[in-house]
Amino acid sequence: MTQTTNYKLILNVWMPILTATLCFAACQQQPKQTEGTEHIKQAPATAMQDSIAVVTFQPEGGGWGYKINKGSHNYIEQPFIPVIMGRKPFQTAEDAMKVGEYLAAKLRKNPGGLPDLTRQELLDMKITGVE
Repeated sequence: MTQTTNYKLILNVWMPILTATLCFAACQQQPKQTEGTEHIKQAPATAMQDSIAVVTFQPEGGGWGYKINKGSHNYIEQPFIPVIMGRKPFQTAEDAMKVGEYLAAKLRKNPGGLPDLTRQELLDMKITGVE
């Protein structure tokens, strides 16, 4: 064999085999864990999609409201106190969060439906502006 033939053999046969072997080996390696994190389990991808979170916001015109997010989607947006007459916003962020969390808990118990709320439940929570 001539020297040119050896180079062609290396470039055309052995280099692709070597490259494929290295790529396969790299793909088979397990990701390294940071020291001290062995006890932490990765949450399945659906955990974020199925999560329910409550955030408060200030609607135009003042006051407070809440949003219930399901995964990355806005599931309920409530800029005013539900159930009562008129469109009165919550007077405090705490009241908005309290009602939002209460409804989120109901939603977690019955994920397929919309949570309901009564005037009496608002009175029991001592929400300012509900009489």
